Amino acid sequence: MSPEPNPIVVLEGPDFAGKSTAISALVNRFDALVWANGQPDPVVDLNLDYLDQVVRAREAKRMVVFDRLHIGELIYGPLYRQGSTLNPKGLATIEAALLGAGAIKLHVDLDDEELLKRFRGTRGDALVKHEYELLRIAHSYRDLLGDNGTIPGWRSVNSQEVEAVVSEVLA
Repeated sequence: MSPEPNPIVVLEGPDFAGKSTAISALVNRFDALVWANGQPDPVVDLNLDYLDQVVRAREAKRMVVFDRLHIGELIYGPLYRQGSTLNPKGLATIEAALLGAGAIKLHVDLDDEELLKRFRGTRGDALVKHEYELLRIAHSYRDLLGDNGTIPGWRSVNSQEVEAVVSEVLA
């Protein structure tokens, strides 16, 4: 009998929602590997690339936490690169692979007022440059992953809840 694969956690959500804070907690608690997906190379087939990342995460020797995987591409691609190359079949295949891997899929979110408060703070490394962009991104994530979102199987949490939710699912 083969050993159980190590857990996969996918954190999606807008800039300033607290994904980095949540990731730090998971790294400290579970000695997790962090795989971050930033702006993709335009020649990469994202449908295959994201699926390959899930397959490789299943083979990892410890927990893998994705700092965004495929959902971010559906939101940031059209906003900053004239569209996403992730297609509906690719999305369905990636979601099925995550389901098959027993991945913990978390939509990290805050209310608009708190997101804007953080945006107005001192952090300057975000891709987002305007308040209206941040709110558009946050609302797009909610439309896709929220309680009545179009992509099922995601749980909306704030950054302080991530570690407890992962611990609960793994118990």
